[in-house]
Amino acid sequence: MKAFKYILIGLLTILVITGCSTDNTSDQSDHDAMMDRKLKIGVMSDVGAVPFLIASENGFFEEAGIDVEIVAFKSAIDRDAALQTGNLDGTMADMLSIIFYNDADLPVKMVAQTDGDYYMITSPDLTVASFNQLTSASVGISSNTVIDFSTDYIAKQQGISQRIQSVAIPQMPVRLEMLKAGKLKAATLPEPLASTAMLDGGEVIGSMATYGLSPGILVFSDALASDEAVSRAIFQAYNNAAAWLNENGSDDIYDQLAEVLGFSEALRDAEVLPAYSAIGAPDSTTFEITSDWMYERGLTEQKYDFDSISFTKYLPNTDF
Repeated sequence: MKAFKYILIGLLTILVITGCSTDNTSDQSDHDAMMDRKLKIGVMSDVGAVPFLIASENGFFEEAGIDVEIVAFKSAIDRDAALQTGNLDGTMADMLSIIFYNDADLPVKMVAQTDGDYYMITSPDLTVASFNQLTSASVGISSNTVIDFSTDYIAKQQGISQRIQSVAIPQMPVRLEMLKAGKLKAATLPEPLASTAMLDGGEVIGSMATYGLSPGILVFSDALASDEAVSRAIFQAYNNAAAWLNENGSDDIYDQLAEVLGFSEALRDAEVLPAYSAIGAPDSTTFEITSDWMYERGLTEQKYDFDSISFTKYLPNTDF
């Protein structure tokens, strides 16, 4: 009986060791495949994309030992289609998007916060004071997006929700032109379009950062998020690029920003880039507020737990 017991223990030990070895071999194979191929990270045409672009253009990804292609999108629809078809390993997104992705069973996690803000800005013929005196005000938005969420949140904080008439204009350049022409009383825009609107004479009614909210995030596929070495290399390259931007500004790179991200020539002499932070975890408070808003709007039937759709284990403990 004792002999049988020892044989059984021995067999179980072999199975456990073999299983661990198989898992480790599989993980190593996935890692090797990821290191050997070009990774693709999607960005949108706003200031949050700039560190990714500079990490690529200035060789910070290469210094970190990885090959990364930055793919710029003008449309969130095109970005989401690329992610859904497996043509992106990661992308800039927002907290509404990560909930939509999980509703669609996409194997992705939010891994970090990105810099950037969303502003509600008046038309050039209005000041904030005169805007607040309007009994009804048309505000250009993109429905069921982070722009819609930001507009609703800013309006509530300003106490003007009952006077806001949202007008769906998905194309941001069209929204900006309608604002400039006075066809809208206000519009909600990200940078650098917000700076263009201010340069045209608009005033800031409010922004998400004003209220301490940060809905912009970085999303990785599950495979990339779970690869410690590659994830850490991406974060290192991002931080090096962000530090470079904080020191050097946009003067020497504005041609790249205009060509790749579509930054306006009118903003060349205006410093539209923020003081970038070291890459850090998504904000759980912003996520809870976003999740509640989407649930109340009927945009999702799920109440996701922050920890279940985020993965921040490999973020560096650094700051600038």
